[in-house]
Amino acid sequence: LAENGSVDQSAKAVTDDSGTSDNSFDDGDKSPDLETKPSGVESEEIAVVATKRAKRGVKPPPVFKPSTHYCLKKDQIDLCHAACIEHYEKVMHTVKARSLYLELADGFDVLRERGRGRYDMELAAFDTDPKFSFLTDNKKAAWMPIIHKLLGEDAVLSHKGCFLSLKNSDTQVYHQDGVHLSKKFQKPCHAVNVFIPLLDMEMQNGPTEFSLGSHYLGYDGWVKENLYTPCVKAGTPIIFDYRLGHRGLGNRSDVVRPVVYLTYSAAKAGKEFRDEVNFSRKRYKKLGEFAEPSLTRDERAKKRKFC
Repeated sequence: LAENGSVDQSAKAVTDDSGTSDNSFDDGDKSPDLETKPSGVESEEIAVVATKRAKRGVKPPPVFKPSTHYCLKKDQIDLCHAACIEHYEKVMHTVKARSLYLELADGFDVLRERGRGRYDMELAAFDTDPKFSFLTDNKKAAWMPIIHKLLGEDAVLSHKGCFLSLKNSDTQVYHQDGVHLSKKFQKPCHAVNVFIPLLDMEMQNGPTEFSLGSHYLGYDGWVKENLYTPCVKAGTPIIFDYRLGHRGLGNRSDVVRPVVYLTYSAAKAGKEFRDEVNFSRKRYKKLGEFAEPSLTRDERAKKRKFC
């Protein structure tokens, strides 16, 4: 989300408080380095220099201004963080208790792997617990003015969940979440993602890297000169076109990195776009009820005492 007086259809991103993002890499996977801003050079000058160096047909990343609008509050961040970690632990405990390791490789309805150490999770609490209405209620979600600007007043929340990147997770394969609705001409944006990191993002813990402009038909490739990796504060939404190319970078920090995601789609004539590929539950085995947590030694002793 760029506060530059216009709505950029490529990626709405909010930089950190300094107004810059650290675009250096050190994840061991030959990820490219982006040019850093030389000392004493203004943003406008850097934009000119970058334009001169850019290859024909590419556009260097714009300079995004910081914003504190549309963000989650501290208690909301903490609530989401606790829910995501709890969900992951319950799923993994259930997998262990029922010896479902082979099934885990194929994925479950509530958790599937998106690369080594990276999990896409669907939390029932987001649907059933009213405490999370600040995420799911279109009248309460702070970023809805931007969603309505992009998709119209009848935009709907079609998918939601959490991406969890464990320590030493791999960098994702570059991809687009959705295809173009027409292969002949560029159609308007029909869906957007909202990524909300639940901790301060830095290059060490694996933020999301975007190839700006890759949502245009015929320009979906990864282009080094167009890369932008927003390192935002916890609770800051990153809003981008569903067709925009991106990848999550590897987590080289000492903590897990959860990111809440929400996908909104335009509803034309009462029918909204739905992604039946990424979010088809028919593709995945149902995990069922979570296994009861194991009792501690003291809890087992107390239980025997009263039996």
